[in-house]
Amino acid sequence: MTPIRAKVSHKRSRRAAVLIAALVCLTIVMALVGAMLLAALRTGRQLHVERDLRQCELLLSAGIVRATSQIAQARDYGGETWRLSSDEITGAAAGEVKIEAVPDSPTSEAQLRITAEYPLGNETSIRRSKTIHVSNKNRQ
Repeated sequence: MTPIRAKVSHKRSRRAAVLIAALVCLTIVMALVGAMLLAALRTGRQLHVERDLRQCELLLSAGIVRATSQIAQARDYGGETWRLSSDEITGAAAGEVKIEAVPDSPTSEAQLRITAEYPLGNETSIRRSKTIHVSNKNRQ
């Protein structure tokens, strides 16, 4: 090999090494950016689930308050279905609260089953329910 060819070959191998190092660095940076984007998406989804869960719990609490108020006012209260549009809640989705009177037991308590669902009719809906006992002494 002549000295000129050796210099050109050495320059080419150096350029190739620099190019490979740059590609490796670019690959690492792209992997880090991709991982950060996936983490941001997961965090956003988790926040939406937590918001929906909290909204469902608030609807359940409102249903309990409504049920106890209604049964205190009307002895023959049998329950109701309370639908709330998205505008009445958070603007994200509609919700529903079902209040059902469980047939009277031989004890002096009435039982009410309250079920809340949010977002309504969605495959990812969250449902929470609670059965409360209301003493007949408090009823008219």
